[in-house]
Amino acid sequence: MTVFVPTADDQVGQDDLASRCGTLNGKVVGLLNNTKDRTDVILDQIEQHLKQQFSDVQIRHYRKPSVSGMPPEIKNQLVDEVDALITATAD
Repeated sequence: MTVFVPTADDQVGQDDLASRCGTLNGKVVGLLNNTKDRTDVILDQIEQHLKQQFSDVQIRHYRKPSVSGMPPEIKNQLVDEVDALITATAD
C-alpha cells in the first residue's frame, strides 16, 4: 500500500502585487479563459460591465490550452499586451 502525504513544501519568497490602474479608460484589459466549463459566460458578463463603466476600455480575450498551468508564451504575451488581467473559474 502506498500512502501519499498531501502537503507541500513551504513557499519561499512572495510575489509582489502588481501596481493598480487608476482607471480602466484607455487601458487594455485581458480576459483569460482557463478552459473550465462556462468560464466564457462569466467573462462575457464581465466584459459587458466593463464596457458600460469604462467607455474607452479595450478588451482582449485569451484562452489557456488547459486548466493546469500556463505556458510561458501565453504569460509573456499577456505581459506584453495588457494593462490589467481578469481570469475566472467556473463549472
